[in-house]
Amino acid sequence: MYGTEESPKPVDPSDVARRLRLEYSRGVKDQTQKVLEDIIELCLQVERPDVPLKTILTKSAELIVKRLGIANVAIGLRDHIDGIYRYEVVVGLPDDVAAEYMKLSYTREQLTNQSTYKSYEISRSSRLFLGEDHPYAQGEEFSYNRPGLLDMKRRSVTDSLEADYIDTFFFDAAGEIIGWIEISGTRLKKIPDATTVKWVEVISFVLEAAVRIRRLEAKSAR
Repeated sequence: MYGTEESPKPVDPSDVARRLRLEYSRGVKDQTQKVLEDIIELCLQVERPDVPLKTILTKSAELIVKRLGIANVAIGLRDHIDGIYRYEVVVGLPDDVAAEYMKLSYTREQLTNQSTYKSYEISRSSRLFLGEDHPYAQGEEFSYNRPGLLDMKRRSVTDSLEADYIDTFFFDAAGEIIGWIEISGTRLKKIPDATTVKWVEVISFVLEAAVRIRRLEAKSAR
C-alpha cells in the first residue's frame, strides 16, 4: 500500500541548541580543541585588568609547553622606557638557567643582528635559528640544557639539534618589535612543524594585544 509512510516530525530548535551545547562542553576533545580552549581562556584574561601582564606571559609559555610539545619557552619584551629587550618569562629550564636568561638584554640592533644570530625567515613574524650556524653570542651557551651537544651533526631535515630555536616576534602599531616568543626543543627531538609555528603565532597576537592594552591602562592611570 502506498503513501502510508509517516513524515518525520519537525525538529525542535531547542534540540539543535542542546546538541551543540553538549558537544561543545562534553564532547571528545582533540588536540586542536584543547589548544583553542586554552587560547580562549588566555584572551579572557587579557580582557581582565586585574590580571598582570607577567601572569599572561607565564600562562602563554606554559600553554606552549603543555599543548604543543615544546621543551623550552622564553618570552621577552621591549622596555617601554629605555627601549631595551629583556626576557620576562622562562619555562622548561632549570631555575639557575632561567635566572641567567633574565640577566640578558639586547638593543634593537643586537636582537636582529644576522652576524651574531643568523636565521631563516619562515613568515613575517617567525624566524628559524639552526645549530650549525651557532646562533648565540659568546657566553650564551649556558642557555642550553646540554651545551656539550652543541656541535652535534644533523642527520635529517626534520631532526632538532640542541642549539635550534624559533623566534616569533610581535609588534606595535608602527611595526616595531615589542616582544618575542622563543621556542626550542621538542619532546620528539624534531623541528616544530608548520602547525606548531602557526599556533605560536596566534599566541603571539594575543600577547601583542595584551602588551598594548596593559601599557595603555598604565598610561591612563598616571
